[in-house]
Amino acid sequence: MSSNLNINNLFSDEEEVDPSALPDYTTLDFVSNGSHIYGEIMWPSANQTKPHPCVIMLHGFPGTARNDDISHALCRIGCVVLVPHNRGAWGSQGKYLITNCIEDAQNLAEYAHSAEFTEKYNVEPNQIFLLGHSMGANSALNAGRKLDWLKGIIMLTPYDPTRYLNRSKESYFRSLLEEGKILQSDGIDAIYEDVVLNREEISHINAFEQVKDKNMIVIGGTYDSVSPVNEMVLPLWKKLEAHETKAIQKRIEFLTEHGLLGRRISVIKEIAAFIEKACS
Repeated sequence: MSSNLNINNLFSDEEEVDPSALPDYTTLDFVSNGSHIYGEIMWPSANQTKPHPCVIMLHGFPGTARNDDISHALCRIGCVVLVPHNRGAWGSQGKYLITNCIEDAQNLAEYAHSAEFTEKYNVEPNQIFLLGHSMGANSALNAGRKLDWLKGIIMLTPYDPTRYLNRSKESYFRSLLEEGKILQSDGIDAIYEDVVLNREEISHINAFEQVKDKNMIVIGGTYDSVSPVNEMVLPLWKKLEAHETKAIQKRIEFLTEHGLLGRRISVIKEIAAFIEKACS
């Protein structure tokens, strides 16, 4: 079985334009636990082979870093892409909490898996991926661990908020939370205490049993000062590496900082290759 993706379009526009089959986008307005989550739904040209894989793009904290280059590239090759804003972030309703971000990711994935969504957007229900950057990778992992049917988890410079809860490093996590002034929340202490109370359910290494046989790709930055590979990637990855599985599992490290700038094209190629292989 081959995937329905056209990898040749990753960095190329279609040469012939069919006005009746144009790619396009619309507003995402999805209710998650009573709060409206806003964002974007993108779909490829109707001339692309159907059904399509679906990728849900989860932004990091506080959401200022955009990954539009990735979402547009994936749409060009034939993916339906959802780009949501977390609860309490950038106009979405509700209060920002790390656990709310995880719930929103799970709820959106279940919506994308529903007959309502798959029929409307020509999505293959068994080819849905969660892709997250930084704290969004935390959401992708912890939502994805609960979804048996999920095709794959894509983690870009993942941030495990439970790694810096000890007293000697607490200031690292709190200094990150200081950047969230734009968010609608009950303050830094509320976000911090949410992680403390739910640390066992959020910890990346504790996800091992539920993700050990899932398709996963993890991309880290050698010079990442926000999510150091040794702290944020290797604890879980070493356990995955020691486990024999038939799933597609790959770890890549680029010579970059947290945003993977300077290697974005390489990152996009790796993501597309992972999705294509998982769907084949």
